[in-house]
Amino acid sequence: MKGAALDLAPWIADYAAYLASQGYAIHAINTRMKHLDYLDRFIEARGLQTLEHFPPEWASDFIDYWMSHHPGANKKVTGFQYQSRFEPHHHRDVQFSLRCFFRWAHAAGRLRHNPFPLRPPVTGHYFFPEMMGYLVFCKEHKGLARNSCKQIERLVRCFGKFLSSAGVTAWNQLQSSHIDAFVRQEAAHNVRRIQNTHALLSGLLRYLFSLGRLDRDWACTLRSPRRYQLARTPRALAADQVLHLLRSIDRSRRGGKRDLAMILMAASLGVRVSEIAALRLEHLNWAQGVVSFPPIKNEHALPLPLSRPLIEALVDYLKNERPAGSRYRNVFLALTPPLTPLAPVSVSTVISRRMHRAGIRGSAHRLRHAFASELLRAGVSFPTLQQLLGHSHFSSTLVYTKIDIVQLRDVANNDAEEM
Repeated sequence: MKGAALDLAPWIADYAAYLASQGYAIHAINTRMKHLDYLDRFIEARGLQTLEHFPPEWASDFIDYWMSHHPGANKKVTGFQYQSRFEPHHHRDVQFSLRCFFRWAHAAGRLRHNPFPLRPPVTGHYFFPEMMGYLVFCKEHKGLARNSCKQIERLVRCFGKFLSSAGVTAWNQLQSSHIDAFVRQEAAHNVRRIQNTHALLSGLLRYLFSLGRLDRDWACTLRSPRRYQLARTPRALAADQVLHLLRSIDRSRRGGKRDLAMILMAASLGVRVSEIAALRLEHLNWAQGVVSFPPIKNEHALPLPLSRPLIEALVDYLKNERPAGSRYRNVFLALTPPLTPLAPVSVSTVISRRMHRAGIRGSAHRLRHAFASELLRAGVSFPTLQQLLGHSHFSSTLVYTKIDIVQLRDVANNDAEEM
């Protein structure tokens, strides 16, 4: 006897409510619902009584089913003009809606298995079985953090692809020329990238040597260029450039209030983008006019005073632009659904784009350098500057001695008088 058909209507209704709660626009929700209209009929036609057994290869079959049954599916839309992960004629928007629905069902606990997990940073299989063993070794035996394991996984996959394209089929065929060419491909002439690539690659090479896959320890041959302490001079924005950047932001436009508050915070307090991203509502003490940034690169919280312009910018953003009723406690949220907290790289990107629009070259970190340089010009001592910047070690603050032109000129004049 054939079992009862799976009723997906409650699932799809809950999914639509979830999208609405995350701030998705009505037309975006309606588009997702239109793509999922015929999913229950497709499941019934395939004889499934649960979505747990939905294989990934059925996605292309569902798209064909949707295109042949949904009215207006054959209209010329953007989704037909680009190559998809299945066939060139398949609708990319339907693929996206289907994958997002299954990922939501898995995250909500309605499915134990997600047929569409997020792809790894570098797609493809491992060309050498030892690479998978090395990743397990890093995670279980070395106890590395999740972000470190992700960096290693990306490098291992890229290295495997590179060796395969170079015709290397066994580890005993590895030569120093292969390693040099891969490092040039990954890092070019960037000293920091070369050091990072060598550090990640040396761990893999030592692991292979300990297993006997390599006849020599190639990790010993990696010689990274040295980066001398205090070798580089911080590039700071001038005061008039910071003012021009702040005046270029239109607070009446979407995102203007948020971006002004972030840039003003970075310029007037000299905090890092990671500290801005980690800032939560409970970290703001309005009564005392103090903000306590959580410890990111040091052991203790960093309390700093809030200026009146910064308080006004924050209040304007929190009252008039930040999504009301958000379940997130982070101060700065994304403008597009699902309105999640901004990551440090997103904060950096937002500030960099604002600087580019204002005709200013550089990254968000130049605002931090501008803050430090202005304090030095005002006569602030280096120990005080260390505390304001949240540096754990005084050596990190010494780099700003290079941009204190006034003090350097005084030292040079005093030395010249004594000669």
